[in-house]
Amino acid sequence: MKRVAHICTVASSHNILMDKLQELQKHEYKVHIYSDENGLNPSFSDSYDIPYFFSPMSRSIEPLKDIRSIFTLAKKLKAGQYDIVHTHTSKAGIIGRLAAKKAKVPLIVHTSHGLPFYEGQSRKKHNLYRSLEKIGTRFCHAITSQNYEDIDAIQALNKRLFVYYEGNGVVLDQLDQSTDKVIVTDLKQEYEIPENKIVLLMAARLEPVKNHEFLLRALYIVKKNCNDDFICLIAGDGPEKDRLKSLLPTMNLENNVNFIGRKSNIYDFIKMADISVLTSKKEGVPRFIMESMAFAKPVVASDALGTRELVSNDESGFLVPLEEDERLADAIQQLITDEKLRTEFGERGRQIIKEQFTEQQVAKRIDGIYRELWKEVD
Repeated sequence: MKRVAHICTVASSHNILMDKLQELQKHEYKVHIYSDENGLNPSFSDSYDIPYFFSPMSRSIEPLKDIRSIFTLAKKLKAGQYDIVHTHTSKAGIIGRLAAKKAKVPLIVHTSHGLPFYEGQSRKKHNLYRSLEKIGTRFCHAITSQNYEDIDAIQALNKRLFVYYEGNGVVLDQLDQSTDKVIVTDLKQEYEIPENKIVLLMAARLEPVKNHEFLLRALYIVKKNCNDDFICLIAGDGPEKDRLKSLLPTMNLENNVNFIGRKSNIYDFIKMADISVLTSKKEGVPRFIMESMAFAKPVVASDALGTRELVSNDESGFLVPLEEDERLADAIQQLITDEKLRTEFGERGRQIIKEQFTEQQVAKRIDGIYRELWKEVD
């Protein structure tokens, strides 16, 4: 049984890895996970049969701390006698790969959850992040991508690198058992949402790349066009919070938009919502949209990298070109007023997830990647 260490920057990332790693263990791997301890939810991690280890890692670039992190992690990886190290997120991707190389781990793999450089960034940021990712390719045997569209960009960083499609998924049985009608009713009472109001939900970190202002501009148009029959809940936290909240009075949206912060029980909010919205400039494969579709919720989303691999336009939701406020408003308005269309989109979205986006499928894919690569390094 091969020993595998998965490494992510912060412990709060464990919620996007644990189900996948639990499935991976069924393919005869002993899986451990490493991260900084920031953001760990002990009750969540304790519910999985996956040992969790802490190793200091900062999300920001701090050269002296980062060097110490590499040496500390390398010692732990060497002591763990791992056959495979698999890194996640940009920062852990650099530190983890360098540490694994120093520890002489036989096979090193990195997963791209969405490249940190993208169209529309400042040239300085784009070049910096691209250079760091290019350096990272020298310290691993392969990179897996959560979406198909990033594969060419990853391959361009290093023509000799093995690049694979990994995908992303959910555990449908777990989602189906995670909520009940009583909780949904209680949430509506807690947030004082009248029964006649349509509930929109966007769950994403409050940062520029998630593009929340695009949604607010569209909601301003929806309300201006005499439709006040909605409440939009925005879940998440981040550096854009104060600026975005300050826009609400200028758009007459104080009674329609509620920033509810980061929620550990996001499944309950998805279940409560009538429509899920995501306006990001780019994604890997957005988990919020996957989970919304799994709960049979119709989706309105920006036609962006990663998202378009999930949402079938006019079939499971609407895909809207970035920054086209009127078209986003029209899509939202159409779903607010058409219950039958909401149901049809939701049912088709659930079917797409069931057929293409489960963690069982992802784990099987990763197992195949490991086996193929092991033949190359053995």
